[in-house]
Amino acid sequence: MRRKIAAILVAHIADYGRLVADDEEETLRRMASYRSTTDDLIAIAGGRIFNAAGDAFLAEFPSAVEAVRCAIDIQESLRTRNLAYPDSRQMSYRIGIGIGDVVEREGDLLGDGVNIAARLEGLAEAGGICISRAVHEQVTNKLSARFVDIGARKVKNIPEPVHAYLVVTWDDGRTHAKPQVTATPASARSAKKWLSVAVIGAIVLCTAAFALFHAAQRIDSKTLSSSTAAVTLPPAPTPPAPALTTAPPTTPPPASSTPAPVIRRTNSAINASDATKRSLQSCEVLATQRGWTISVNDVNGKRAFITACMRGDLD
Repeated sequence: MRRKIAAILVAHIADYGRLVADDEEETLRRMASYRSTTDDLIAIAGGRIFNAAGDAFLAEFPSAVEAVRCAIDIQESLRTRNLAYPDSRQMSYRIGIGIGDVVEREGDLLGDGVNIAARLEGLAEAGGICISRAVHEQVTNKLSARFVDIGARKVKNIPEPVHAYLVVTWDDGRTHAKPQVTATPASARSAKKWLSVAVIGAIVLCTAAFALFHAAQRIDSKTLSSSTAAVTLPPAPTPPAPALTTAPPTTPPPASSTPAPVIRRTNSAINASDATKRSLQSCEVLATQRGWTISVNDVNGKRAFITACMRGDLD
């Protein structure tokens, strides 16, 4: 295992799965033909293929200039051959090129230099080439090609953003001042799409919740006002009717031909200090004057009158 500086080229057939699904045999036959062409161009540029997997291959070059020149030759050769096919059947490579310190082990290359080149391939468009800033510094003013700076891009499994450039080798009717390329890989595009959907969904849910809250507030206020208006105070309890008390029967005084004088009953405790107490003799005289006689039937009444008179209960 040894380390070395190498320019790494990664190429991948765009829409390979769709091409195979549409016509598997024709796609595999054309891919074999295209690989024959790319292998020859890589050998001429002094590179070698150190890894291949179906629709993709990885090659190393001792020079960044030779790596970019080889990539341009591959794309122009395949573009010419694709003119014989309709757009839906054209087979194009995406190519990414990086340069860095790599580890060679049993002929295979490993390290960040390989990983960055693979991520740059994801930033390229079909039939296009994307290179790192380190490669751009090596090839600028050395090749007859234009480079479009697309800035630093965050790519998968690489801690720091990768500053990338697109290589423009021919004028195909498109304006390359603004590169016609998807700036982010498919996974990042999918994440951004779902993030946008989530944000829009959250806004819609918040708006709906806000509307429902205000509607509930209005309904509650209306219900409260109507229920308040409908509530009536219960009638005041009617005090119970006083129990009728039956006065104990009193024995009427014995009938007398002389009407009984009216006796006013007063509180002796109150009148004791105010009323003038009379003597028995004066009370007897007063009883006689009031019509109490000494007949048998009036004895009790006269006696009660005299007693009241002596207590001061009479006017």
